[in-house]
Amino acid sequence: MTLKVGKDSDALVRALGAVVEGLTFYDLANAAVAEMRVKVAFEELGRRKKEQLAKLEAVAGPNAAHAAVMPGIYPLDAVAKVECYVCGFVADTKAMPNQCPSCGAARYAFEKEIALTKAWEIASETERHSAVLFRESAARAAGPARTLLEELAREDEGQATLADRQLAELRT
Repeated sequence: MTLKVGKDSDALVRALGAVVEGLTFYDLANAAVAEMRVKVAFEELGRRKKEQLAKLEAVAGPNAAHAAVMPGIYPLDAVAKVECYVCGFVADTKAMPNQCPSCGAARYAFEKEIALTKAWEIASETERHSAVLFRESAARAAGPARTLLEELAREDEGQATLADRQLAELRT
């Protein structure tokens, strides 16, 4: 790992953890959900996390994400496993079968029903928590690391606001 020891590295590790966790969540959620609009929302949010990861790795080093510790911002438990609604067979989302090995049901038997409003609620809440983590991390960093973490905090605050607007639109 190329991170230097010190306050900057601690701040970057925390930020990397939040980004890696977000990316993991959005990738799993996109694979697990049935509704196309939710898939598209999660895909876009995941793409943003990939961009954030690239920015952080440019400052922290290409292998820095391996040191990241996920802070528990995202509801990974909700998407890490999928269950066949026909027989109850449970599989890891990453290894979701094309057909249930227990009863033979098609892949769609494993898809989760997450409403679009729930997807935007998750995005709003998690982006806000992530922004707070970035701000706290920025306060512990200096130089380019601090500047980047402040930028990421602003990005996530903007995403939370966008998610709130999407929610309001759906509820009217």
